[in-house]
Order: sequence, then structure tokens, then C-alpha cells
Amino acid sequence: MKHLIVFYDGPCVFCNFWVKKLCKWDYKDQLRFSSLDSKHAIEFAHLREINLIELNSIIAWDQDQSYAYEAQAVFMILNRLGGLWKFFLIVELLPNFITNFIYRIIANNRYTLFGRNNNCPMPDSAYMHKFLN
Repeated sequence: MKHLIVFYDGPCVFCNFWVKKLCKWDYKDQLRFSSLDSKHAIEFAHLREINLIELNSIIAWDQDQSYAYEAQAVFMILNRLGGLWKFFLIVELLPNFITNFIYRIIANNRYTLFGRNNNCPMPDSAYMHKFLN
């Protein structure tokens, strides 16, 4: 099985907090990360005609045909982590418009609530292999 690639907002303090957590929780080493302004993300978006600025979301990509953004990306990540994390997939039973609405509230206010770094911080050396940049 190929790695699940997660494209995230590199300068976002909130996003970096969760990327660090995901690195720790990814016991099966299934996740890879790249910031939304990386060449990997730009190429990915270009091939799929996705406007990354308008999207304002993380993207999870299984490297085959499937990719997801907003709340569905979170569900894709939880599913890939497996184990007890699948318990939280119960939220996926809610309609997409509700889960995406909640996601957008957080995404649209993340800089105000949590702050923004001037650039994407370097990952912990133990997890460098998980980053495509």
C-alpha cells in the first residue's frame, strides 16, 4: 500500500501542531507530509486543476485516484491510521455539509485563533523521512 500524502498549510501553527501529532500516532509509517506551497502540492493541484488558494484546506491523497479535502481528508487520515482512531469515524455518518461546515469554521479562523509562522518550521529529526519537501 502506498503512503497517504497529506498536503497542509506549512506556516499555520494549528496545522503544524496536528502534523506533529500525526507523526507520533503513525505507528505503521503510512503518512507522508508536504506543505501546500511545495512543488509536490503545486504539481498535484495543477494536474487536477485545483486552486489551492481558493480551496483553503488540507488534502489527503492515496497516490492512486483518490484524494479528499476538508472533513473528508480528516476521515481519510483517521481511516489510514486505523486502530482506535477508526472510532472517530462515527462523525463521518453526519452529512458532508455539516462536517465541512465545521471544518471551514476552523480553517477560516486558524490564523486568528492559533497564529501563523513566518515560514514552515522544520520537522523533528526523528520524522524527517515523513516529509517530502
